[in-house]
Amino acid sequence: MSAIAVLHRRIDVSAEEDDGPPVAPVARRRQCTMVRVEGELDATVATDFAEALDQAVAGSSRAVVIDLRSTRFLSIGSAQALVAAKQRAAAAGVDLRVVSGRREIERVLEVTGLRALFRYYPSVQAAVEA
Repeated sequence: MSAIAVLHRRIDVSAEEDDGPPVAPVARRRQCTMVRVEGELDATVATDFAEALDQAVAGSSRAVVIDLRSTRFLSIGSAQALVAAKQRAAAAGVDLRVVSGRREIERVLEVTGLRALFRYYPSVQAAVEA
């Protein structure tokens, strides 16, 4: 089973990488949309994934971070959805950033030749701060 969430929120760029509120107020915040995926991005959720990416890109954020750290499988179709979203984002002036961290996901991106389209980020925090 998979879960896909699109989160529109202000992100604290100086806090530790966690989901809790910042411990102390900070001077710098950025508007960022995050798409978090848990589970498998296979054919059964490919349409939901593409819709979530469309929703994220159409939002008012200047950057969209796709968090695939908890994703165990990435189908070729879902990888193609990433490319289509990258193209739509570029046309809209939105920077699409992918954080994977899992060897299985990186392998799909490499084998399909898609890794070169996305800058590597070691963490969500690094992607937000870029």
